[in-house]
Amino acid sequence: MLYLIFKTFFLYLLKILSRMEVIGAENIPTSGPVILVSNHISNWDPLVVGSASPRQVRFIAKEELFKIPVIKQLLKAWGAMPVKRGRGDREVIAKSLEVLREQNVLGIFIEGKRNKGNREQMLKPQPGAAMLALKSNAPVVPMLVTNTHHIYRLGKVRVYIGKALQFHPEPERDKKELYAETSQRIVGAIESLRQQSRA
Repeated sequence: MLYLIFKTFFLYLLKILSRMEVIGAENIPTSGPVILVSNHISNWDPLVVGSASPRQVRFIAKEELFKIPVIKQLLKAWGAMPVKRGRGDREVIAKSLEVLREQNVLGIFIEGKRNKGNREQMLKPQPGAAMLALKSNAPVVPMLVTNTHHIYRLGKVRVYIGKALQFHPEPERDKKELYAETSQRIVGAIESLRQQSRA
């Protein structure tokens, strides 16, 4: 209930501030596990991605953020999961796989951090999304967010959602090589959405 209240509020806020438009929301499967993979250009992106999806999106967030009273309630309502610093990637992977086993939508920013430079060119992808896709067999839905770094300005925020991609384990392949190749295929799908945004 609290999630729906927050989502309705943020949708209204984003439409007022930036006239947010979502293209391709029907490409997100209506049930089952999904990995929603986006570019990352602003601190607003988790709210934009979550608001654009017809299903609730779960994110991993730093545990420190959960110590701030108002932010804590917002993160919990939004479905974020805390991870302690210094625990390494194992806890993140375990919690992410748990989200997918429970048939939910997991949100991932494939660049691993905000792109503060040339936002028209993505940073080197991190292997997490590829690893989770191959371990869980969950479909990957590419997403492109635009103009979220200008949320208060005149630029219109658009969210482009592509068709689901399916990846399968290849036990005979070198894992590092397979993760890198899969990551590039996901980035390629996001870049295709960028071409669509320019059309």
